[in-house]
Amino acid sequence: MNNERGMTLIELLAALTIFSLIVGVVYSLLTFAQASWTHTEGVTKAETGVQELQTVLTRELASPVNLKVLNNGLQFESQDGFYYILSLQGKQLSLYKNEVSYATSPLYQQFSLPIDGVSVMDKNKNTLPSGSALSEKFGYLRIYYTKEGLKSKQAFTEFTLNLYDP
Repeated sequence: MNNERGMTLIELLAALTIFSLIVGVVYSLLTFAQASWTHTEGVTKAETGVQELQTVLTRELASPVNLKVLNNGLQFESQDGFYYILSLQGKQLSLYKNEVSYATSPLYQQFSLPIDGVSVMDKNKNTLPSGSALSEKFGYLRIYYTKEGLKSKQAFTEFTLNLYDP
């Protein structure tokens, strides 16, 4: 009698089924880990950009003397006599600063966070049209951005504007 045995077809199918289940579970875990990494990276990048934006603008927008809304941003004068333009071109938000006038302001700060829009609102949170000035001594600056991740999410950060009365 011949005692050499090979694999039967049923044993081969069972081994292939078990192997396929293991590969499927490992693939699912890797896909989930990659999606989690992408989500966390997008949220972290957005939060870091927002923190940078808040730090600079909170310092520079501390009680401006006057403030005017532009088509793509705003211009304001600080108490210490500096003139600023906060400008949005495409999705790039830039802050310009000069001691003399708004016209020739050199770049002061460029923010890494992609911005979707900027609006200035009065104390009742009504959006001010382009070319208008904040007539009251109190208003808001709202900056819109997108948090990237598993699902993109529209968000905004808001600054309170208290105009200084010299």
